[in-house]
Amino acid sequence: MEQIDQRIPATILTGALGSGKTTLLNYILQENHGLKVAVIVNEFGEISIDHHLVVGTDEEVVELANGCICCTVREDLQQAVEKILEREDRPEYLLVETTGLADPRPVAQTFLIDELNEQVRLDAIVTVIDASRFSENLELSGTTTDQILAGDILILNKIDLVSSETVGKIKEELYDLNPAARVLDTVNARVDLRLLLDVGMFQLERLFGGGSEGELLMLEDCPDCAFGVEHNHFHSHLQDDEISSVSFASDRPLDYDRFGEFMGNLPGGIFRGKGILWIEGYDEKLIFHLVGDRSQAVANGEWGREPRYTKLVLIGKRLNRDDILCKLESCLVNV
Repeated sequence: MEQIDQRIPATILTGALGSGKTTLLNYILQENHGLKVAVIVNEFGEISIDHHLVVGTDEEVVELANGCICCTVREDLQQAVEKILEREDRPEYLLVETTGLADPRPVAQTFLIDELNEQVRLDAIVTVIDASRFSENLELSGTTTDQILAGDILILNKIDLVSSETVGKIKEELYDLNPAARVLDTVNARVDLRLLLDVGMFQLERLFGGGSEGELLMLEDCPDCAFGVEHNHFHSHLQDDEISSVSFASDRPLDYDRFGEFMGNLPGGIFRGKGILWIEGYDEKLIFHLVGDRSQAVANGEWGREPRYTKLVLIGKRLNRDDILCKLESCLVNV
């Protein structure tokens, strides 16, 4: 009789910026699956935002901020998992959401070290794909292709924003890139979780081309880490793509009209934005998302006694940091 694997299953959520990873994560956490879940998020930017966007749950969220998860943050990932495993009330499932600019393979490799592999079983790499920006994301960064190649399950999200013919063409391209993956169509990242969690689809041989020790070691060291560069070296990984972020924080409210004008004349190159907004005259905390030319700010409860603030990260190519910060400063209300 085959012995039951008692290790905690772990799912890695990856995908391009704005594809819907956090939406999927929130959906998983709010569904009635009966599992106690621990969450680890890794974000790109100088200020902490992503863990605030994981809403409507009491599950534990561990944040790994501002770094490349293949190196400095990768060590933090191991320590975070080990700390979670030491708890008396251990979780039954582990979800790791990577930044949209990360190759998920080093994350997967972290779970293969002996200290973690004895207690955690890597269940699957789930790649979320934005159907409406499929071609743009492939052109934007080679990492998008790496994420698709690494995925055991490909979530083709936002299919309501494109034609059925476009969906069919994207599926053909996904099959050409990764014929072994399971492809699931979704709107708002809604998917049958029986097809997503505890599915046992991770294949070491497929991910690392045979999985020999020598091949695994090829992912062990980052050239920037070898030169002792730490928290900001993630930017150098993206030099070829000229991708950077601009982070903005303030304890003063934004003027509704001025911020609306800023969004209506968004500086060129910005393709992703996310944050928490304090707008003058609004008692609600607003969760902000920008993907391409689409943006929305959704109320997420009243501020109450919590100190009010704005935290915003804008990501794009060849950004003029000083100009963007100056324009955002001009949106603030003088108090």
